Amino acid sequence: MPPFPSNDVSSDAALIARVQRGEHDAFAQLVDAHLAPVRAFVAMKLPVPHLADELTHETFVFAFQHLENFELRSSFRAWLRAIAFNLVRRELLRFGREQRNLTRLEEEQINVLIRESEKDAMVDEAKFLEECLTLLPEPMRRLVDERYRQGHGSDEIAANWQRSPEWVRVTLLRVRRKLRECIETKMEVSHGH
Repeated sequence: MPPFPSNDVSSDAALIARVQRGEHDAFAQLVDAHLAPVRAFVAMKLPVPHLADELTHETFVFAFQHLENFELRSSFRAWLRAIAFNLVRRELLRFGREQRNLTRLEEEQINVLIRESEKDAMVDEAKFLEECLTLLPEPMRRLVDERYRQGHGSDEIAANWQRSPEWVRVTLLRVRRKLRECIETKMEVSHGH
């Protein structure tokens, strides 16, 4: 017996006619005759052994369930290959969707990690800001407090301090630079750079 049974349309038609009449045992002979070539076809398209076995099995299940639609003058093997091809295509589309979903999930997880690390960095920055504020001379701390905690504008602060609004803006600019330098230094030290 050759390794792949021949594709004998007349003997297939006789077996199919028997199955269509209710002799379901005849389908086992069709499976025996076409299993190896269908499995080889699937394995060429989808070289994952357990999936090839699974889709080969699904091919024969589908064929059995839809055998009443089979035209007896057609090639049963060609019909099985068409079924198998559609099942392989469906599997590849499903796999592609899963891969895209996994990629999106990985990207979202990375984004979450980045947001978490940014939050951690902001917590560190806020802590270092408080430390750096304590290092400022008392009048500069009071100036920062009036501007940023109490929300007073430059004109109001200038009037309270009996200075020009320009002096307030320039002084606050210098204080912000000093605070930024202090915070960056503390962050470098805390992260071991």
